Amino acid sequence: RHMVRMASAEAKAEHIKTIEKVKREALLNHNEDLYNHLSVVEKRLVTKESKRQQNIEQVVNRAANVLSLETEVSSENVDPDWITRFFDIAQDISNEQMQELWGRVLAGEVKQPGAFSLRTLEALRNITSEEAQLFEEVASYAIYQGSYFLYNGFSGLEKTGIEYWKIMRLIEIGIIQSVSDAALIYREKTQRYAFLYGDYVYFINFGSLKEEISIPIYSFSVLGGELFKLVSIKPDYNFVKSIMKDIVSRNKGTTVSFAKITKKEGSRVECDENTLDDLFS
Repeated sequence: RHMVRMASAEAKAEHIKTIEKVKREALLNHNEDLYNHLSVVEKRLVTKESKRQQNIEQVVNRAANVLSLETEVSSENVDPDWITRFFDIAQDISNEQMQELWGRVLAGEVKQPGAFSLRTLEALRNITSEEAQLFEEVASYAIYQGSYFLYNGFSGLEKTGIEYWKIMRLIEIGIIQSVSDAALIYREKTQRYAFLYGDYVYFINFGSLKEEISIPIYSFSVLGGELFKLVSIKPDYNFVKSIMKDIVSRNKGTTVSFAKITKKEGSRVECDENTLDDLFS
């Protein structure tokens, strides 16, 4: 907070010092029009910079609130170029919902430097609060296996309220990849494949696999993957069960089991296989 205030104060002081110098010259030259013009500019600058300072402090306060709940934070410094780019953007964020989002971005970067790329910052700059809400809504139905995806094998998404136009909107802003035939491909006959969703790991075993299995999906982009660090997922386990049921119905001999996650560190998880249970028993 102190660094932000000092940097902002120094920047404003430098601008105002320059304007005051020219104003003095205008008075000495009896140029009243220029003097009045510069006075208006000075007032507008102070108002604009004061608002920007308020925006930055709101974002910083939200980041501080998030970090106050953390037990471990990296001792590594955040990259100075990242900080500069971040505050260049954050100073013009006045929407409260988006300030909350940017506060979480700052907190995430402080906790783990490198968590959010400069490219992600630039992409986030153009996302509206409505689009951020839309992503959070859709994210609750995303499954993880190496990266996040939405199952595209049946019309179950629309039953949850995730209509096709919402998917297309996220494709337009680069959160979902614009690949029309994206799919997960499986070729190993005996391998058990793990999927993460909510508090559980789901294991799919395709049994006597005679040919490759293709599961159609909507795949999230790198930007989309980074945004998952910012949202609170509200799992719909009945929805995931319907997905697994659809996969089983399409691939004879397939079984699905699940177990509760006992430990999670980033994308790595551990589960107690003693609690493993058949999803459709």
